[in-house]
Amino acid sequence: MHRLLLLWALLPTWAFAQNPDSLHLIVDGEATSPAPYVYRTFQEAATHFVNGVTVYIRPGVYWIDDPDDITVKVGKDGREPFGMVVRCKRLHLIGLGDDPQDVVLASQRGQTQGAVGNFTMFDFWCQQLKVENLTMGNYCNVDLIYPKNSRLNRPKRSATITQAHVGYVHGDSLIAKRVRFISRLNLNPLNGANNSYYEDCHFECTDDALNGTATYRRCDFDFYGSKPWWSTRGKGTLLIDCDFYAKNDNRETYFCKQGGPLTLINCRYHAPSDSTYIGWTAYPQSWLRCYQQAFTLNGKPYVIGQRQPDNTVILPDSIDFSDLQTPPYIWISRHDAEMQVGKRDSIKLYARADSGHPVYWTAKHGREICLSNVKGDSVTVAFSCDDIAEPYEVPVTAISGTARAVCMVKVKPAQLPPPNFMERPHISMKNGVATLHYTLDLNGLRDESRITWQRNGIPVSVSHEAPHRTYTLTEADRNQQLTATIEPKTSRSTYGTAVITAAKTIKAPKTTTLSTDFHDFPCQWQPSVREGYWTVDGYKPADTAEFDWSFDPAKPMWEYKEGFNGAVGMGLLQAQRGARLMYTPFKRKYGDMHLVLKVDPTKTAGQGFGSATGQYMDVCLKFDTRTLTGYGLRIIRTVKHGKAVDFLLVKYDHGHVTPLTDPVTSTCYRTGCSIFVDFIGNQLSAHVETETPQPADSSLPHMVDLHADVAPNTYGGIHIQHTGSCGESTTMLHDLQVEWK
Repeated sequence: MHRLLLLWALLPTWAFAQNPDSLHLIVDGEATSPAPYVYRTFQEAATHFVNGVTVYIRPGVYWIDDPDDITVKVGKDGREPFGMVVRCKRLHLIGLGDDPQDVVLASQRGQTQGAVGNFTMFDFWCQQLKVENLTMGNYCNVDLIYPKNSRLNRPKRSATITQAHVGYVHGDSLIAKRVRFISRLNLNPLNGANNSYYEDCHFECTDDALNGTATYRRCDFDFYGSKPWWSTRGKGTLLIDCDFYAKNDNRETYFCKQGGPLTLINCRYHAPSDSTYIGWTAYPQSWLRCYQQAFTLNGKPYVIGQRQPDNTVILPDSIDFSDLQTPPYIWISRHDAEMQVGKRDSIKLYARADSGHPVYWTAKHGREICLSNVKGDSVTVAFSCDDIAEPYEVPVTAISGTARAVCMVKVKPAQLPPPNFMERPHISMKNGVATLHYTLDLNGLRDESRITWQRNGIPVSVSHEAPHRTYTLTEADRNQQLTATIEPKTSRSTYGTAVITAAKTIKAPKTTTLSTDFHDFPCQWQPSVREGYWTVDGYKPADTAEFDWSFDPAKPMWEYKEGFNGAVGMGLLQAQRGARLMYTPFKRKYGDMHLVLKVDPTKTAGQGFGSATGQYMDVCLKFDTRTLTGYGLRIIRTVKHGKAVDFLLVKYDHGHVTPLTDPVTSTCYRTGCSIFVDFIGNQLSAHVETETPQPADSSLPHMVDLHADVAPNTYGGIHIQHTGSCGESTTMLHDLQVEWK
């Protein structure tokens, strides 16, 4: 009986595949003679697409982009390069094989590997797109294995993982059934439609890859990275009866990089270790709510995101969610708000539920706030106290059925005026350290004053966190005018009027070292090249000219902040691409130099930078900061490896850079990386190592030693240039030690 029903369902497909017409086309790569509505290539068939057409594709490998074309593809109008742009109001693609592997739509390009930009096989402009029973693969970094005919196999273009996409959809709906989506980085399995549905599909990908506003039913995923979704938004992603297979040994894995709601119903995660940590996102916001029911890790029940338990809603086992069409969702007018004691104000929140259930409101641990009209689409949040000691957050939650939406209300104490000085600020000096003395009427509150030390009116030390009362003198301060500016503040006030101390003439000793952990580094734009000062600015080197990027000089290029991913703790991070630091010592003749820079790349896999598009960091010494002449170490991402970088010694000559050594590829550019650069006599050398253990799956060197004989110079400057993209691709600077001999 079931067989008869299946045959009956397939009759229309069989009939049109035998008797095509203008609305039902056939693609047959083995067609030997011309026939109406039958085409040998997908490209030829696409020229005959009408507003609504079904395309039947017979078994074979169909190259959407010629893999033997040596042309480097470049996008148009600021978009990525595409293999095909397809325009058809309603398009239905059906593979006619017995298995989805029998029909393959393929390409083999990616960023820096045959393309400038993230090459994408398809750009569909369709109000309705359906794809069934076939494979869509970008085989840039994956071998194409075709079981029906091994002569159609093709090895990957490169083992180095790069951005290689399958496709985008511009339109209302996408339906994919029994489709295999193959790539690695940024898979993009037809992302973009207003409504996307995947059923019985297979996905292979690394990070930033999957459709974040879709429903997946009975799908399986091979994860070669640790954050397969870039972000989910709105209602987010719904997954029902799905399997996830970790193809790596990551100790921590997350579904989403930038966060957003996910709902997992009866899903199973398969990992090499039972101790693998699975989170919703690495840095979840406190208002985030994700849902799970009957989730397992290696067959055992598992609660996702255990480090932030408030983010997880466990759906009751008593309710069958297997037929759920959309995820639990409540729209809420805002996710965060602030209220301050002493102000007679209130906040009104609005919510809208799709479930049809009424909306109820609740405030957790909200002793000092009260809710009015807690049943309905809106609620008013107000205070019920006179004052509090410290700020804290209260989650105000809208509940409708199983759905939750949260607004985190930050409750702040009443604001007090800035503190008065009980002792006027003044500077003393002892043992090479300047100390700012002052006393504030804090009334038991925390001192959060901002102190800026200035030499001749130029900032040389800035308080980024707690007030930095001391400043270690350097040779650059010798015979200069030192002042300190303090803006008084408590934990419950704004900044008061700045007070500048009287200038002190410094008698600092001559020094032969420079040391900083950047905790008081002045990050504001400072483009001047002056003896004894840091130049803090942006620069686009000539060897990045082929890559289109720029920076905004009105915004900081560097920022001292807390790190993320592989960058641990606090440190100095690039805020814009092209961030540059230079230190200009006093003018004299300098001999040997020794430099140690400790860094944490934000990238954790060893690739260091966003992509192989002229992204590098140079660490230079024996440098003339005025003419950009000297020597250094270049750390650069290349197309050779996706989990390692190249190291080479370089020579700067008036900004023109030439290599002094062959590049060495290594996996050591990871958390806890120490960079040693030395100039002794006429030899330049570099040594790089890391505290992070060597990856088990890599045979590349995990340490770097480079040497080159060079011509001596008398320069003593320092130069750090970063041309990588920012955000997830920065390098945190932790500590710099320099010695002139």
